[in-house]
Amino acid sequence: MIEILVISIIFFFIVIYIISKSKGNVNTTNNIYSQEYYRGLNYLLNNEDDKALKIFTDLIDVDSSTIETHLALGGVYRRRGEFDKAILIHQNLLSRPKLDKNIKNQTLYELSKDFFSAGLYDKSEKILLNLKQHESYFESCNEYLLLIYELSKDWDNAIKFTKNLKQSNIRKSSIDVIVSHYYCEKANDYKNDNQLNKSITVLRKAIDINNKSKRAYMTLFEFNIHSNPGLALDNLEILLNIDSIYLIILSNEIVSLSTIHQDNNLDKRIYDIILNFSNNNNFSPKLYEFMFNISGYDAPHDYLNLTKTNIFTNIFNNLYLSKNSSDKTYLLNNDLLALIKNNFLTYNCSNCGYTAKNYIWQCPSCNHWETIKPITISERITYSA
Repeated sequence: MIEILVISIIFFFIVIYIISKSKGNVNTTNNIYSQEYYRGLNYLLNNEDDKALKIFTDLIDVDSSTIETHLALGGVYRRRGEFDKAILIHQNLLSRPKLDKNIKNQTLYELSKDFFSAGLYDKSEKILLNLKQHESYFESCNEYLLLIYELSKDWDNAIKFTKNLKQSNIRKSSIDVIVSHYYCEKANDYKNDNQLNKSITVLRKAIDINNKSKRAYMTLFEFNIHSNPGLALDNLEILLNIDSIYLIILSNEIVSLSTIHQDNNLDKRIYDIILNFSNNNNFSPKLYEFMFNISGYDAPHDYLNLTKTNIFTNIFNNLYLSKNSSDKTYLLNNDLLALIKNNFLTYNCSNCGYTAKNYIWQCPSCNHWETIKPITISERITYSA
């Protein structure tokens, strides 16, 4: 449908051009353009895109002064993934002498998007840095430039560029939040290179920029699980005070900390943290099992009371208590328990709806930060009811 609309716009400019011709040639030229246009549109409606685009390209060749047609057709090729054709059209347009300044800027912007879509980030960046000096392109150029730095993982340039922006928000997030993520990305790179001291230093910079950086505190928690469990729990508590939903997101890691160290004092502290931050939205099968074991292999009544209005609290508790019974239904109960645990948590982007298997900080579909949200099985059932 988008391509049909674009082709319609192309036809509109062609008609305008025809009307501007001398009166003696109007009827003949109009018939030629009309016949070719409708033939191309017929191909388009029959999903014969290649034939349709050939006709419209030929229409451009009839008179090369149809600049708007070049721009529209270049956009069609880019959306089709034929970046070389889009680049060729826009470069051909830029080669014309005495091109109007506004048209030149518009063409440069389209060419930068061609290069970006083709993965030629250095060429796209060069155009965007010059074009952003014009007020009408400032905001859109900034967004593309940030995407280039993010996709190429050039975090130093991303930090420098973002700090110099004279605005408080971009892509629906505050500048401080985005810069803190860039520092966290650098920290992750250092971690992968086994430079943990540098990684921790950079994470502290993320917190200096944004003292509620959930990612920085979460990463510090994960870094210290093996080496310093007390410090890990310190960072976990700070994180949960910012947003308690991370009690569910990090439930596997929290239980792993207990399993690794086998320390009663640590287990008591984990127990208290779970009780302190649990609510009806934060029931977790993994945390239930931990609390069950801490309670001497009995129903963890304190935890159940805090999460009792959750749909799955009593269901899971009843199934778990009967999983080792001699009743013939125990196999079914174990299957149901596994089904709940394996499907308990999914992740969706609140901005574009993208679904992820694991928790991630940036949506790969819309490129927004911190829009991936956990959705529990009880929430999914509630929404579908």
